[in-house]
Amino acid sequence: MTKWDAKYYTEIARAGYFGADVAADGNVNEVTMAFFPGFPLVIKVGSFFVANEAAVAIVFNFFFTFLMAVGVMAIAQRMGAGFKARLVAAIAVSSAPMSIVFAMPYTEALFGALVMWMLVALLDEKWWLAGLFGFALSAVRLTSIDVLVVFALIVLCKAVREWKAWLSLIFAAIPLGAYLTWANSYLGQAGGYFGIQEKHWNSHFDFGAATLKWIWSTLLTSDNVGYLLSALVIVGAPILLLLGWRRLPAPVWLFAAALIANVLFSDGIMHSRPRLLLPAAVLFIPWAIKLADSASTRSTAALCGAYVLFGAWFSAHMLAVFEWAI
Repeated sequence: MTKWDAKYYTEIARAGYFGADVAADGNVNEVTMAFFPGFPLVIKVGSFFVANEAAVAIVFNFFFTFLMAVGVMAIAQRMGAGFKARLVAAIAVSSAPMSIVFAMPYTEALFGALVMWMLVALLDEKWWLAGLFGFALSAVRLTSIDVLVVFALIVLCKAVREWKAWLSLIFAAIPLGAYLTWANSYLGQAGGYFGIQEKHWNSHFDFGAATLKWIWSTLLTSDNVGYLLSALVIVGAPILLLLGWRRLPAPVWLFAAALIANVLFSDGIMHSRPRLLLPAAVLFIPWAIKLADSASTRSTAALCGAYVLFGAWFSAHMLAVFEWAI
């Protein structure tokens, strides 16, 4: 529960980017600066009250997961869903395959909560509120750029003449630009922020060439269950995206599209894709609503239970059986 990226987040919270006790080939900040400061800052604040950074992160993430689920229910409500359908939608997103990371010292729960409520703000056209959520988001992960792009598109389509909307968008992007500028000031010799991403994680944009090659190779030759599960998610995400067209509000669908494109059009650690694609579980919302509205309560509960069990098995296998990082 506290290995891989969790180690980096808790160590950055404990000792900062330059003092973290993590494995590094060279200067430690060449690996620690790949991680944005928002989540370590949250852990640091909590550690003033509880000395164990990992425990603090896990407790916070249970709270963030709850907020994320409520945010999903708010999105479903704006799609006309009743309480039962809203509850099923929340289960569909919060129990998706690889959802174990919501309970680990990872950024997924915080990122998911902020994304859901930013999407709610965009649906309600509350630009300042969207800007506040975006500001927090862009301090958490690089993939915040996906929802910032959606913010810009919505403003272009619905509020192109409203200066408050544009100012909110600029405000939302400040932490992202500020952190990358600061990190690059220390990482010049290593190729900058994106240079260390490529050096240590082989992460770079290639229009999906590496993803297609890996999927082809895995499906034809691999018998590793973890690889096959990862391939299933990678193939399933764009299919769900196509099926979700016109079934989701524009900001929600566009966010899922931007996230999927960002993840799949880049090279990197392929078996981390189920985790990175978790926010795209919003694509399950219309199907969750349809299930709740068309099936009996007993049938809905049974299907939700089976879904939760599958997600738990998927998570357990990737965490406890699969030998590589998630």
